[in-house]
Amino acid sequence: MKRHFLFALLILLTAGELSAESDTLYYESGKMKSPALASGLSLFLPGAGQMYNGKWGKGLFFLGANGALAGTAAFYYIRYAQYKDLYGSGNSITQQSLTIAKRVTWFSAALYVYNIIDAYVDAHLSAFPDERLILQPDPEMPGLRLSLNF
Repeated sequence: MKRHFLFALLILLTAGELSAESDTLYYESGKMKSPALASGLSLFLPGAGQMYNGKWGKGLFFLGANGALAGTAAFYYIRYAQYKDLYGSGNSITQQSLTIAKRVTWFSAALYVYNIIDAYVDAHLSAFPDERLILQPDPEMPGLRLSLNF
């Protein structure tokens, strides 16, 4: 039994080597953007790191979304302060304004942190070629072939 197991293991290990084709792909490394600079820019201005990486649409999205969320949070905190002066802190509308302000602040903080992480990762991946997943018919086989080019 032990001999059969060793024979099967030997076949499995050598089968991959015998059937492997030579790799014809090559990769020319481009200049990678600085991840520290990208995340630092996004730290000071949301979206600036994405713009540095060349992702202008994503950068403008982060800038606009963070600005909108920060403005909404400020609006509800000001509204809370006004309602607190008018109705007191125990009123339901006052507490509702404070609850909305806190939720929007948490969403804003989460988007801000995601913005920094995204800029860092995008900078690391900036040297890789920008290839897409291709779905095309295969002339040798009936049906479709899904391929990922590197």
